[in-house]
Amino acid sequence: MRLFAARRSFTAGVASLAVALILTASGTAHGQDVDYSEVVHGDPATGVVALTFDAGTEGGGSAPEILEILRERGLRVTFFLSGHWVDHNPELAQQIVDDGHEIANHSYDHPDLTRLSDEQIVWELDYTDQVVSDVMGAHTRPYFRPPFGARNRRVLDVAAASGFRSIYWSLDSGDWLPRATAGGVAGRILRFAAPGDIVVEHVGSAASAGALPVMLDDFAQRGWRIGTVSEVLGLAP
Repeated sequence: MRLFAARRSFTAGVASLAVALILTASGTAHGQDVDYSEVVHGDPATGVVALTFDAGTEGGGSAPEILEILRERGLRVTFFLSGHWVDHNPELAQQIVDDGHEIANHSYDHPDLTRLSDEQIVWELDYTDQVVSDVMGAHTRPYFRPPFGARNRRVLDVAAASGFRSIYWSLDSGDWLPRATAGGVAGRILRFAAPGDIVVEHVGSAASAGALPVMLDDFAQRGWRIGTVSEVLGLAP
């Protein structure tokens, strides 16, 4: 608890300073060549379908099963991790890194960012990055996903000024619905997915874990690759 308090106090101070500097700076704070526009869809020419898994404030959920399936098939995807989830599931978080998956930011305690002040938004993102670095030895920039998909122009601008680019999705798996089933999730994704899609799923969903083998087999038959956000954008990890 002392470590948490110390980290929170430190990053709160950093957040206040960052906002003061960031929001008075010009749009060239990160250079003219850096694109911080929100991503909703990837490049179909890559032949990649990007699977992404959000980890909010739930427990480990189906993360062990999801990781095992991906490991057996030698696949790498993108995990959007909250700091809270990493703090409470450090071994699973470390396994994600050890397996070579792409790591991205999902805030600390999964709030609706549109209801927070600029300073609080910066804190949610920067503190999560620090937690991930402390626990996993990795960083979350440049990608983040707003919890619940809740964002507006202000949220995107504050995040971009902090070095984070919003990654939304082009296909919602529906695995978060109360009555979601493995068959329903697999059917929805296989019906609508196409190369270039960014699919959102959740580590807490048993339905997604159950659907994953069926989806991967079908995608392989179609000749589509499963990859990360960076890959579907045609970028280096």
